[in-house]
Amino acid sequence: MNASALSFGLSCALLVVPSVQAFPYVDLIDYPQQEANWDRFFALEGRLQRGFDTICGDTFCEGEYSDIRALRLRCSVDAARGTVHECLWAFAASDLQVSRADGAIVVRQPTWLCRLPLQPGTPVEALHAALAARDPLHDPLPGTSQSVYDGLVGCIH
Repeated sequence: MNASALSFGLSCALLVVPSVQAFPYVDLIDYPQQEANWDRFFALEGRLQRGFDTICGDTFCEGEYSDIRALRLRCSVDAARGTVHECLWAFAASDLQVSRADGAIVVRQPTWLCRLPLQPGTPVEALHAALAARDPLHDPLPGTSQSVYDGLVGCIH
């Protein structure tokens, strides 16, 4: 076998070796591998959304907007360390009013992106455990005295 054929063979072999991790961060749904956390994550998000819906009428939804909705929660994970980098929770609302002057409907549709007050380097398993708690909206997040609710106060207004 000549040197060029050997070189070509090695190049081809290197192309088929799977990469360890192409990027350092993944969505929590995809930790530790593609869609491995799917069910756990959506159960966690559902608990938080139900908690928000329960308190909204007496808190955030008493003000200018009575129909604030929790949309989507996303968390990024340092795949090599198994720690949560950050979590953002998206919310939206609307206000529709009929203009008496011309009958047009006047629309306001605010959105908010709220950061969960996480301790840097929070392990994925610790986050899951904290948000599986009795009151995931109000119980403290791992390594802090703050809760998810604390992250919403000052964000949604």
